[in-house]
Amino acid sequence: MFRATSLSGDMAMRVVLTIKESSHGLWRICSGKALLYDQLRFAPAIRLARGLARDEHASSGRTVSVELSCAEFTIALVQYAGPGASRRAAA
Repeated sequence: MFRATSLSGDMAMRVVLTIKESSHGLWRICSGKALLYDQLRFAPAIRLARGLARDEHASSGRTVSVELSCAEFTIALVQYAGPGASRRAAA
C-alpha cells in the first residue's frame, strides 16, 4: 500500500508518511510522491497518518514513520520501529 524506502547500510525497508500543507489551509498525506489523502483538516490529518502508520507496521513489521513537512522545516511525529525495537514518538 505504501512506498518503501531502502535505507543504506543494512538495506532495511521503511515507510515514511508525510503530512504536507495543501490549499486553503488544508493538509494532505503522501507516501513518497504518491498522494494518499487530500483536503484534510490539521488534527484529523495527523490522526489518520498515525493510524495508517500503526496499521502498516502491524501488518508488515516494517519501520514506519510520520513526518509533518512545511516549507521551513520537517518534524518527526512518530516512528513505529521494526521487530525488537520500541515505538518512538515525538513530544
